[in-house]
Amino acid sequence: MASTARADSSWKGPGLYLALTFALAWLPAFLLRDVLSGAARGFAHPLLAASLLYTVTMGWQPLAATWLVRRWVDRPGAKEHGLHPARLPYNLLATFAPLVLAGAALLVAWGLHELRRYTGPLELPFPRAAYPPVRSLPAALLMSLAFGVSLLLIWLQALAEEIGWRGYFLTHLMRQLGPWEGLLLHGLFWGLWYAPPLLFMAEASGPAPLHGVGFVLTCTLLGALLGWLRLASRSVIPTTIANAILTLAAGLPLLLQGVEVGPRGAVYGPPGWLPMALVLAALALGRCRHAVKLPQHSAP
Repeated sequence: MASTARADSSWKGPGLYLALTFALAWLPAFLLRDVLSGAARGFAHPLLAASLLYTVTMGWQPLAATWLVRRWVDRPGAKEHGLHPARLPYNLLATFAPLVLAGAALLVAWGLHELRRYTGPLELPFPRAAYPPVRSLPAALLMSLAFGVSLLLIWLQALAEEIGWRGYFLTHLMRQLGPWEGLLLHGLFWGLWYAPPLLFMAEASGPAPLHGVGFVLTCTLLGALLGWLRLASRSVIPTTIANAILTLAAGLPLLLQGVEVGPRGAVYGPPGWLPMALVLAALALGRCRHAVKLPQHSAP
């Protein structure tokens, strides 16, 4: 009886986290759906507009939910998971792996003759045609400032997301279900959390890589990869780096606004599934499988 009570109690934190972070994200997305849908396309700096909307609807909820659960449900003295520096190799891996993953998705799309589905030229970091021409120094400075603010917003959004999903929820779920079960299931919940932007904000004029169940599968695979990196590095800093770089490189805030980003959005669609699945299989079968365990210092 005592063990059952402890098990029920241990589910209260993750369960309340899910309820809070879903409600806090879905409610504003529903209330602002008319404002959010495609709003960035008519803005002078689409990336800044998309980043602001992305932060409002999906940027702070995991952090707020984690704080509330730790304050009102978790036992006193429970510490935040992963908020400390990681070793340099993990930071380097987090920096370059998202770019390699995006490139691999493009190769898969080309090999499957699906590149035509992702129309538009490949422009980095964002489509040049989306911006007005810059003909003066003040305009250039304003554009640079807007881009810098956009980068800051994307970084803060990624940090809040990682603290909640990989710092708190992942470790608790793994204790209840097991290592790989927890990794995959936390990614599934992470994908379902993105339902509001998919339902209310994405109004792409042509074929887009963000489609319902497909994007949930993308998040399941990507969440498992980020979860492995969090466990291997014992920190959410590398996962924040990887999350922010992939978000920027693949143009996720703009994709959620229905703005065309060209072939680089393929990583969030079916072409990205194969390389992510292959990496996960290598981690599961190779020497890296020992890293799929809870950090000893993160136990609540």
